[in-house]
Amino acid sequence: MTGLQAARTARGWSQSEAARELVALARAHGAPVAAAASLKTLLSRWENGRAVPEPQYRDLLSELYGRTPAELGITVPSADPTAEAAPARLRAALAAAAAVDTAVLGLWREQLAMAVRLDDELGVAGAAELVAALVERLDDTHRHVLGDPERAAVAAVLAPAAALAGAQELDRGHHDRAWQRYDRARTAAAGAGQADGIAAAVAGQADVLVDIGEPAAAVALLEAVEPSLDGVARARVAGARAAALAAMGDAPGTRRALDVATAQRVRRAPTDTVEPPFAVELADVDRWHGHALAVLGDAAAVAPLQHALAAPPRSVRHRAALHADLALALAARHPEDAALHARQARTLAERIGSVRTQSLLSSATTTTRAMIDPRSSSAP
Repeated sequence: MTGLQAARTARGWSQSEAARELVALARAHGAPVAAAASLKTLLSRWENGRAVPEPQYRDLLSELYGRTPAELGITVPSADPTAEAAPARLRAALAAAAAVDTAVLGLWREQLAMAVRLDDELGVAGAAELVAALVERLDDTHRHVLGDPERAAVAAVLAPAAALAGAQELDRGHHDRAWQRYDRARTAAAGAGQADGIAAAVAGQADVLVDIGEPAAAVALLEAVEPSLDGVARARVAGARAAALAAMGDAPGTRRALDVATAQRVRRAPTDTVEPPFAVELADVDRWHGHALAVLGDAAAVAPLQHALAAPPRSVRHRAALHADLALALAARHPEDAALHARQARTLAERIGSVRTQSLLSSATTTTRAMIDPRSSSAP
């Protein structure tokens, strides 16, 4: 019970009675107040702490009940101390952002390169905190940099860092956070003029949509972006579109998208410069090809998956996914080989903390059982 409620209760008044008494007191002082019916509503808000009375009402209430505003709990809240420090905090953030020069940007690029290497080897388990801290610092700096060239320079580092953070959150099974990270990466890449970064971020968002059972939305997202891209950027988006179409069971559409991905990757000129985090190797195209065909249940998935697995290792996350796809692709004809790949995928997934790969393996196990023994899926 608030002080104002307690004072009214002590007088034995209802809210309507208290409102009438307040009106009478105001008239005795010649002070303008609201009608009794309106005051009853105001009294309810004041007593529940949803509003603080205006000065004239505070004085009248204090006189009416014979108590101080503090005793009635209707004093004006003191100024927020954090608000007083807000200008100083903003000035400090602006000064810190203004101090960022080419040397600092170089250090951040080095930190990003180190984070990528750690993520390749250790995944979420060993690199998540480093990546999150780097993204937070870059994001804060980007918000406070004033000049457009400087903002673009920071965004160029933020885009791949946020995309990596998105991949890590997806690995953890945090689809909402992954979406937010990829969205930040997409915005930063646009600000930096990085078509490859935009493609990587949108492809990541498409992966999120497919994972939560929205492949049609993923296809729509990718189709809206793909026509404006070419080369490596379009190859990545086409590869993601193939995976989404495969999840929808659209085999012809999947193969057409894979053809686009392969053609665009091959078209890349030797002089093309692509940021390492956004580079697309032939092994990536093989990985996309094999994954999409595995989802479709096409035995032809095995060859590209094996080619991708034989390529120089670049990411434990990718190797775990390749083993998982091979487990699915080999299940019907070579169950022993499929079981071996499933064990390898699970071992790698556990090592790097990939909840996503372990979940995909569990789903694949159910699917492969149905493929090997159709009766298992209809058993009571």
